[in-house]
Amino acid sequence: MHYRNRKITTDNINLLQFIRQLTEGEFLIPTFQRLFVWSPEHICNLWDSIYHCYPIGSILCWKTKTRLHVHRRIGGFFIPDVNHSNSGRQVYILDGQQRATSLLVSFHGGTGRVKEQYSFDYTLYFDLTKAEFFFQKDYHKHVWEADGHFLVRVKDVPELPADYCGGSDGKFGFSPAVDDNFAQLKYVFSNYDIPLINLKGFDIEGVCAIFERINQTGIRLKNMDILIARGFKNYATVVEEDFPIET
Repeated sequence: MHYRNRKITTDNINLLQFIRQLTEGEFLIPTFQRLFVWSPEHICNLWDSIYHCYPIGSILCWKTKTRLHVHRRIGGFFIPDVNHSNSGRQVYILDGQQRATSLLVSFHGGTGRVKEQYSFDYTLYFDLTKAEFFFQKDYHKHVWEADGHFLVRVKDVPELPADYCGGSDGKFGFSPAVDDNFAQLKYVFSNYDIPLINLKGFDIEGVCAIFERINQTGIRLKNMDILIARGFKNYATVVEEDFPIET
């Protein structure tokens, strides 16, 4: 493609809106991207940064009318094969897959094919008494120190009333900090924005080159990853991790 057709634009997207768009399948992962490798600790740290309104970096997206036949769904979790764009434009995540996948799988929870962890439950909770994120496997530890009312599932927070903690002063584990911790968590769902960098007018060869250069200055790709990116072809086959899961 001619260089005059190449455009780079930036947008801010609300945290909850971004998760919803991920859920609705508006973003795909090119196969030359590596698999999801973040640990549960990485995911908790990501949410903790969001909770404190710290920046988590931008998401680099390639907007194109070229639909790759070879691509993956985010995180190995089932996402509907739908296209909400009237223009037929696809959006592929070139940089930020680990963050995007982490937000998606922890928000919706359940098990999925992520780094061969078929049985790990990614359901994420927040302990209002400690201002701490944790996964389903650690629920029993937290319930020993606080009433279950204060152990909220992250997915439920946007729909919970602002006075959710009202009248809870008699419950086990209550302290004045509980109200503030809940208010802060609810605040980020409405007010935390994630920057998107959008590439338009780039062909497959161009985005592969961009992907490789980004990873030369970030987490180093393995030799095989680089070879896949360099030699990527849009073959007329589909390689997706798209089996449904229970959430």
